[in-house]
Amino acid sequence: MAEILHRWYTDAEFLDESGNPLELGVETGDVNFTSLVRKYGGDIPPGAMRTELKRIGAVKELEDGSLRLERRSVSGLMDEDLLETILASVMYPAGLAMVNNVKAETLDDRWVLRSASTRHIRKDDLARVKRVCTERLKEFSESIDDLFVAYEGLYDREDSDQPSTAVGVGLFYFEEDKSETNIF
Repeated sequence: MAEILHRWYTDAEFLDESGNPLELGVETGDVNFTSLVRKYGGDIPPGAMRTELKRIGAVKELEDGSLRLERRSVSGLMDEDLLETILASVMYPAGLAMVNNVKAETLDDRWVLRSASTRHIRKDDLARVKRVCTERLKEFSESIDDLFVAYEGLYDREDSDQPSTAVGVGLFYFEEDKSETNIF
């Protein structure tokens, strides 16, 4: 699902003249949701993809049956889906960074692995702090995604024997009730 949303938001074939995601008919038109899923969704049936994206609120089905992109990223997952997403997109990459940094021979070989936290946010301020952090993290993650898209665009149409490497940046927000745990 994340790849479909990413490509819908970044592949020029699925963008309007202003660079915004097109509203896509499910099967109508030369550029449609089915072609997007077939291009980037592997063996996932377009109908199943549409159902899941609607379920998590990432797309909205319009009166004419076309789909409008509502969110840039996968969110709203529940239970096992959420656990799998967290393990794959947060815990595993964070673990890779930790292992790299332990094995790094020089400071230049280390990867950025940072967090910011405090023990002193009053309950009355919590909603505001969460909102501001969420907005800033979203803006930052989208700017990093734009950087990655720019690099992807440099080589999308090239056939090359040059190897590529997966690169990512992880961002997160958390709260800890001091009465339940004492990590921070």
